[in-house]
Amino acid sequence: MEGFLEFLHDTPTMFHAEKKIKDILLENNFIELNEGKKWNLLPNGKYFITRNSSSVLAFVLPNNIANISYNITAAHLDSPTFKLKPNYKMVVGKYVKLNTEVYGGPIYNTWMDRPLNIAGRVIVRTNEGIEEKLISFDEAIAMIPNCSIHYYHELNKGAILNPQVDLIPIFSTDSNSDLLDMIAKKLNINKDDIISHDLYLALLDRGMLVGANKEFIMAPQIDNLECSYGLLEALLNSNPKDNSINVMALFDNEEIGSRTRQGAASMMLHDTLERISLTLGFNYLEHKAFLASSFIISADNAQGFHPNYPQKYDPTNASYINEGIVIKNAARGSYTTDAVSLAYFECICKKCNAKYQKNTNRSDIPGGSTLGAISLNNVSIPSVDIGLPQIAMHSSYETAGRYDLEDLIKAIKEFYSNHLEFVSDGKYSF
Repeated sequence: MEGFLEFLHDTPTMFHAEKKIKDILLENNFIELNEGKKWNLLPNGKYFITRNSSSVLAFVLPNNIANISYNITAAHLDSPTFKLKPNYKMVVGKYVKLNTEVYGGPIYNTWMDRPLNIAGRVIVRTNEGIEEKLISFDEAIAMIPNCSIHYYHELNKGAILNPQVDLIPIFSTDSNSDLLDMIAKKLNINKDDIISHDLYLALLDRGMLVGANKEFIMAPQIDNLECSYGLLEALLNSNPKDNSINVMALFDNEEIGSRTRQGAASMMLHDTLERISLTLGFNYLEHKAFLASSFIISADNAQGFHPNYPQKYDPTNASYINEGIVIKNAARGSYTTDAVSLAYFECICKKCNAKYQKNTNRSDIPGGSTLGAISLNNVSIPSVDIGLPQIAMHSSYETAGRYDLEDLIKAIKEFYSNHLEFVSDGKYSF
């Protein structure tokens, strides 16, 4: 658990998460491939690609490569927050504010009255062209203060917060203060060389264990760095079975719909799988046949039962913190789980004694969609949607269970140790 908490502390943005994961993969003898160059893939090889410095796709080849299939897991690295606009400086009265816009669907009031870090990337001019540099101040740079109750008597009756009015962070009382000056100083670069930036608000709060028996985790960005961390740990600690290629796809931009070149709606997964097959010497038709025996586990955190709002949950299909992996189901197809994919994943969990539970939303609360349904638009592979239960999802500081991550790692390790084979429609062997 300490490893996960440290991981969260080191990854205030999707760019930092990508860099952290990339470094871990390199330390574990993975080879970075360039999408713009020819690949050379060898049996037992471990490889990865990155895109936009905010998504990672890693894969491990088996020793025996003949009638292959792909064991794929997917999660996302981004979380709801606020992004600085290109022209961010606002002077109001004696204050300098930072003009932001909403990224994803955060719970607005959880960002109020907290010391806020600023992190992300800046693009700088070089003699050769342009270069990206990561930045995180790791200190309090701004805050979003509430209005005093004395001036807003209705505040506790449910304030409606306007993101352009109520949620703009305060930066300074010095009108000459400029964030770019601070960035240039911290990175030891010339301010005039900074061309553009992707900068976000981030919490400084560290994750911690909470509760009578320390059974809860409280931390920023649990959705969905918890699943991402679990998939990574499983990939690093498992070996593919003969004829199975293990794949981990960690996308960006799920919180804003995934419709970017580094999101799950892109062709990134589709093109990479095809490229692996062709590089290994198989033809296009063989590749299509391989996909029939492949499987995707889409891992994105799930809504856990909240005891203060019991009326929000299905009476027989709610999921609970520390009761294991949540298998998501939805009749409207917003999750990819069906009876066949559920059965396969249930068998995986039982083989490794990983706890699991089945979930649906109330019939009058439809819920959202996940990576699985989005990915299948481009890669038509049997899939199951799972997650780990949490409460306060999309809060700046979320709550999950201490023990559920262990079950996820066990289940994904078991999945990565299996070889699924398509026999006929609705019939598989493994």
